[in-house]
Amino acid sequence: MRTLVAILAVPAVILGLAAYGPGALDAMRFDPPGTDPALAGLFERGAQPVRQERPDLHGPEDLEPGPDGRLYASLADGRIMARSPDGEWMEFDDTGGRPLGLAFAPDGTLFVADALRGLLRRTATGWETWIAAAPDGPLVFADDLTVLEDGRVVMTDASLRHGYGAHLLSFLEGDQTGRVLRVTGPGEFTELAGGLGFINGVDHDPQTGLVYINETWAGRIWQLDPGSGEMTVLVEGLPGYPDNLEFDADTGLIWAALPSPRAVDLEALHPRPFVKRLAWRWIQIAGWPPLPSAPAMAIAVDTDGRSVHGLRGPEQGPDGITTALVWNGELWTAGLRRDGITVFAAPAAEGE
Repeated sequence: MRTLVAILAVPAVILGLAAYGPGALDAMRFDPPGTDPALAGLFERGAQPVRQERPDLHGPEDLEPGPDGRLYASLADGRIMARSPDGEWMEFDDTGGRPLGLAFAPDGTLFVADALRGLLRRTATGWETWIAAAPDGPLVFADDLTVLEDGRVVMTDASLRHGYGAHLLSFLEGDQTGRVLRVTGPGEFTELAGGLGFINGVDHDPQTGLVYINETWAGRIWQLDPGSGEMTVLVEGLPGYPDNLEFDADTGLIWAALPSPRAVDLEALHPRPFVKRLAWRWIQIAGWPPLPSAPAMAIAVDTDGRSVHGLRGPEQGPDGITTALVWNGELWTAGLRRDGITVFAAPAAEGE
């Protein structure tokens, strides 16, 4: 009997160390809604780019129209570039970190969610830190932001576990520690919502003041009342993981870039934290399994949650787009680890 117990104990110990030993995955149970098959038709037809701009600009994670009529881009090397309507690109500034989300206040002031430095405000003399990134401040993964008409900032802190560069680990864990903050001044903020699966892109409707936010790992877009903090689901079951979000005031549509289609096989592990822990040990030995191909994908929905347009463009390397917006009558796209900006024809308005 003792021999049998010893024999059974050996694999139990091995499994225990694999699942809970040093370097183990801190897995969470996660039950994201599956992909809505009704959305598949939006992505059946492929789109070809109109042109490619500035392939020497690496990692334009966000694109943002400025009040001066220029289009701004946040780059991997810390620079923020600006493009005039006639096509001239120039360096606007450099945060010295990794700028992600860009947003302009009603008075024209630029705010930046910088993954390495935190929430920044540009002044006449340089960058002012409103909320610092860890370890000096409370922000772990400053991701995106929008500035309301009264000057308040609504921003996302995508994860309280993982900073910039560790998004795949966050995904495998089923990390649900992201939060939404309302910022009223330097160091002055209120947490509006928490416990979210990599909360990401954010923008607002200037007419209603309502805020729209992407929850990446859940494949979901939320509507947020920035005063009360009340959140309601606008649309879920997206066929990819939404990243940046842009509200198009001319059409009333919300554009969400989808850097990757849903990884259905890996998502099947989310309800089983123990199995995810064992899978992580195998990944540490064998490397990540093949991930879904990453064409340029984006979806446009209206403020009632109705899906209106879908973009599916060609693949450009291993990474998809993290931003998509309509600017000067064209659909502009770019990505966190892509080179340059890819421009598509804007979809026709409904009824055309």
